[in-house]
Amino acid sequence: MSRSASSSFTPRDAGLLILLSLLWGNSFLFIKTAVEEIPPGWIVAGRMTIGGALLVGIVLSRQISLPRRRRVLVALATIGVAGTAAGWFGQAWAQQFLDSGLVAVLNATTPGATLLLAVAFGIERLHAMRVTGLLVAVVGSVIIIGGEVSAGGPVLALAIAAIAPFAYGLGSVITRKEISGRVDTLPAVAVQLTLGAAVASVFSVAVEGPPPLPTDIPLVPAAALLALGLLGTGVAFIIYFTLIGRVGATNASMVTYLVPVVGLIAGAIFRGERFGPNVFLGAATLIVGVYLAQRRPVPGQGALTPPSVPDQSIAEQATTKP
Repeated sequence: MSRSASSSFTPRDAGLLILLSLLWGNSFLFIKTAVEEIPPGWIVAGRMTIGGALLVGIVLSRQISLPRRRRVLVALATIGVAGTAAGWFGQAWAQQFLDSGLVAVLNATTPGATLLLAVAFGIERLHAMRVTGLLVAVVGSVIIIGGEVSAGGPVLALAIAAIAPFAYGLGSVITRKEISGRVDTLPAVAVQLTLGAAVASVFSVAVEGPPPLPTDIPLVPAAALLALGLLGTGVAFIIYFTLIGRVGATNASMVTYLVPVVGLIAGAIFRGERFGPNVFLGAATLIVGVYLAQRRPVPGQGALTPPSVPDQSIAEQATTKP
């Protein structure tokens, strides 16, 4: 039985949160390792195929029906392509030129990007605390990106890494409008990944050519892609939605604060990545901004835009989704 979002964490819940942060935080390391030998498009197609196959297998083994209604399938395909694969491709492409820890930090802008899109679509509202949080998050992003550009960092890669979280935000908004309450989560994500994998594969063939043969991929990059698909995609989604069911979306969203920390540490340990003070200062500022933007309005604070579904912030449902 699920508990309310205000329930305190049990040791098991805390363990699930830590495990999820490790899986998603290390996903950037997996991508960085894989992209040295595998084109970005095929990394995306591969992780979606592996993760989707795992989830479809679980759904079928539990005899759960997969979504079949046309409107739902169109929405899931849109989420899989525009709301998932596009962001994953942007980050994988950017990691050809950027360190994994840096992309992990920039990915923490996802809740803010989600909130902005939710407001634009008229399904979320702004209040003074959220506006403050968004502004603080923007300052944090500017500190990070500005410092990297000043140090001679690749501008295009930094821009794409910064924009990629808006794809996840779009996916969250479409999910809220078209999927939530209509389809069970696990089969929905299984179909979303499977449809996204099909489109990503077609895109990759057109842009990058045929996929590399398994025998041509060195063991370490191949293992990184397998880990990204099984652990960072399939298993991570299962843990995330299990956590939401146990402690609520608000508490589960705390993974947002842990993932960039894990990403920075993993990059430093396994790849010797080193960052200037702008990254750490910007990361701290960004995380504070995300925290403020996810707070509920204080009684008496006026909304700046009218709410559509005010019971639960869509930003609280959005995580790093790397």
